[in-house]
Parts: sequence; C-alpha cells; structure tokens
Amino acid sequence: MTFSYFAYGLGIRSALPIPEFLPAEIAPDVTITVAKNSTVDDYLPPDVIEQSMALKLNSREGIIYWQGIGAFRILNGCQIILIPAQAACDRLIRLALVGTVMAALLYQRGLLVLHASAIAIDHHAVAFLGVSGQGKSSTAAAFQAQGYALLTDDVAAVTLSSTTATITPGFPQLKLSREMAEALGYDFDSLLALYRDDRKRGYRHLQRFAHRPLPIRRIYVLADASTFNIEPLRPQTSVMELVRHSRPTTLGISGGRSHLMQCSALAKAHPVYRLQRPRNLALLPELIQRVEADMARDRLQAIA
Repeated sequence: MTFSYFAYGLGIRSALPIPEFLPAEIAPDVTITVAKNSTVDDYLPPDVIEQSMALKLNSREGIIYWQGIGAFRILNGCQIILIPAQAACDRLIRLALVGTVMAALLYQRGLLVLHASAIAIDHHAVAFLGVSGQGKSSTAAAFQAQGYALLTDDVAAVTLSSTTATITPGFPQLKLSREMAEALGYDFDSLLALYRDDRKRGYRHLQRFAHRPLPIRRIYVLADASTFNIEPLRPQTSVMELVRHSRPTTLGISGGRSHLMQCSALAKAHPVYRLQRPRNLALLPELIQRVEADMARDRLQAIA
C-alpha cells in the first residue's frame, strides 16, 4: 500500500503513512520507500552507528542517521529510502522525515532552505530565523492564533528568480511547548506527541494554513533583549545571517559558492532585519503589534 501527499510544493508517494502532510492524489515528484531487507549495518560503519547522529550530504546523494531511529538515504532530490532501526518509533521516524530529511532533499533540488518559520501577512511571506530554541515556532504560533495563516514551521523552502523570492508552504503543523500551548489557550495534552519526552507537541490548524507560495516581504532574525527593537542589517551582515540560518550550514556542511550566491541574492532582494524582544510569553501581543507596525511602515514607503 502506498500513500500520496503534497508538501513543500511537491507530490510525494510514500510507502509509510505521513499524517503531517496533506493528502493529495497527484503525480509524485518524490518517492519514499522502506528498505525492508537491509539494516543500517549495510550502509554505515560500526563507529558511525555508535554516534547519536551522523550526516553526509551533497547535491546528488546523502545519508542521515539517528541512533534508535535509523538512516535515510536521499538521492537526487527525488528519492528517500528509509532503513529503520530495530523497534524504531514511527512518530520519531516521521519527525525526522518531515523536517531535517525533507530539508536535505529540498537542498538537493536547488532551493535555498532557511531554518525558519514563516507566516502570511497581506498575501506575503514573513519569515522568522533563529537557532533551535530561539522561538521561531512560538512566534509563528502567536501570529496564527491572531488569525494569520501559517506558511511553514522550521523549514522554509525559498525559490529565487531574477525578480522575486517566494516561500513554498510546508505542512500545517507547529511544534509547541507546554508553556506556549497554554499561553495560547490550547490543551497541550490533546496535541500530537512528537518526541520521546513531552518537551513539545504538534498543533494543527488546517483553516489557518497558506496553501500557495508567497513572495517574501520581510525576514527577521530573532534575538533576545530586554526591550523591543527592529533594525535593518547591513548587506554583508544580512548575507552572513542567511548563511548561518540555512541548510546545509545548520547541518554542519558547507554549501559552497552556489549556496553563498543564493544567500547574497536573497539579501539583495529583501533586506534582513534583527528583531529583538524579551522572552516573555505575556509580551507576545506586543511582538505582533511591533511587526504589524513595521510592515505598515514598509507599505507606506512603497506607496510614497
């Protein structure tokens, strides 16, 4: 039995169910299969298998391994082969697959993949960049709770052209901590379990999800501070931040000249801003107001 889905702008035919993705009976761009007669020992040496995580990736072939989950072979941006570990948990396999593995596949397909969450404001994409734990998902969730549509969480696939840059929707799920879920009025225990522990769970809102690629309007790099402040970054700093917060850099791999050129082109087309804010859930409404005001100023300048 196979399952058909749509995510990151791609038709996906999978041998395993992936309820995080949107069901769609369309021609597949990507196939996901399970190597039932193989083990990770057939692909990785013993010293690598003893590590908690290992990765090797280039534009044509990659393999990503997690201890207790298994290995994923990624080929030419169109094929994923899962070699599961013994007694691997299905939800942990999916967690790795829909995030890091798909990010690697999108990189192989030539996209600029930002480690970012993005929302839709006035038919444009607004992206929030940051290291893990910086609050990308929480920020996007706060906007979604105010009626804005989610575009993607954690993996933002950017398509660059000579005139514009767009972000393609991922899938309608956010990762939320118990504190964040409760701050937004959600029942954390009723959300989708993701990890072995309960540090985060998955929240889905199908009606507040943007289904089409949107042109980028703003890119914010999240930073901790005692007060709110939004400031534009210099062009060179913008490029450095985009490189820092994109695949394959976040996977510990150099993307080479082509990756640097993509980041440079995006920084040239869309200035990057540093968004400083206190890490206080009670101040999330003010964060939203600050971003809305910044967007409004941008629209007024465009009209002028």
